[in-house]
Formats: sequence, structure tokens, C-alpha cells
Amino acid sequence: MEFKEYVNSLPNQRTDVISQLSILCRVSSTTVYRWLHGDFIPDALKRKVIADYLQMPEKELWPNV
Repeated sequence: MEFKEYVNSLPNQRTDVISQLSILCRVSSTTVYRWLHGDFIPDALKRKVIADYLQMPEKELWPNV
């Protein structure tokens, strides 16, 4: 399941996850929303942090990178 699909599948926790990811990656919530919309792709280090936090393989979250 890709990053966007996974986060959107968490209706009750979506806002909390986005907030936590912005803190962990040291970016604004707006940036996380841009990642979710596909406007931008996080850099390699941030992808690793996100994958570790979500406990999912990075290649599954971003298969085209």
C-alpha cells in the first residue's frame, strides 16, 4: 500500500499521523500534505524515517522511487 493510500486509510488517526510525521521529519504539516497529494516526494532520509514510523517497507510506500 502506497504512502498516500496508507495514511488515507486511517480516518480517525490521519491528523495525528500527519502531525507526528511533520515533527519527526522536521517539516511543516503543509509539506506532509503535499507529499500525500503527490506534489512532492520526500528525500531519502525522510522516506526512511516515515517508513520506520509507519513500520512499513519504504519500497512499498514509494514503489516508483
